[in-house]
Amino acid sequence: MWENISSEKCKAYIQSHFFQKGKKISGDPVRPAITISRAEGAGGLTVASELADYLQAHVPSHEVWTVFSHHLVAKVLEEHQHRKHIGDFMKEDHKAMLTDALEELLGLHPSTWTLVEQTNATIRRLAQTGNVILVGRGSSIVTSKMKNVFHVRLTGSLERRIEQAQKVFGYDEKTAANYIKKKDQARRRYIKDNFGREIDDPLLYHVTVNTDLVSFSEAARLVGEEVIRRFKLDSPAKTMASMSRLM
Repeated sequence: MWENISSEKCKAYIQSHFFQKGKKISGDPVRPAITISRAEGAGGLTVASELADYLQAHVPSHEVWTVFSHHLVAKVLEEHQHRKHIGDFMKEDHKAMLTDALEELLGLHPSTWTLVEQTNATIRRLAQTGNVILVGRGSSIVTSKMKNVFHVRLTGSLERRIEQAQKVFGYDEKTAANYIKKKDQARRRYIKDNFGREIDDPLLYHVTVNTDLVSFSEAARLVGEEVIRRFKLDSPAKTMASMSRLM
């Protein structure tokens, strides 16, 4: 599962696009990017992985598509020269303001506001580079004004998502239910606290997919087909100008 989601693939992407001698990112983005917001258990990583495979197989250029999910934290740490243990403080879980201030005062980590701003900057940088699928961290909101980015929300019933957690992690039903509810609450708070928005607001996304009714593979194909159509990725002569006219 998720064979093409790995730190090695993320490192290869970063090395290819950010660290080649004489290479820099400037001007308008020329390749599309995709954000995926998901209710826990609705297939976020599975859809992202299969979507990357679909696009790589069906776009004439065959350029590599890379998924950034929890590996995004490592990219933030690298870009802003933080120590690796800072990643422990960058989870989406809610943290009381007093606790955050105390930890900052003790030198355990920069303020949560600083970490979120640095995460947002990294998300924008990756989206501008393109050929990435960004999972979570409010990436749909962070990149909402970027014309090269397509936004997806995955959702499903609590019952089906609990079943998925049992299948993936081997949890019993009670443990799976607690896990799902905790993850959903943490992501909802992260979006509300940092962006003042509701995570399931349909106006944040181009499409919302109910994975109770649409399989993960079907969801990946549907999104892939729309991204190819919208950005004319089936044409080798694709330009940003043509992409802009479709938005």
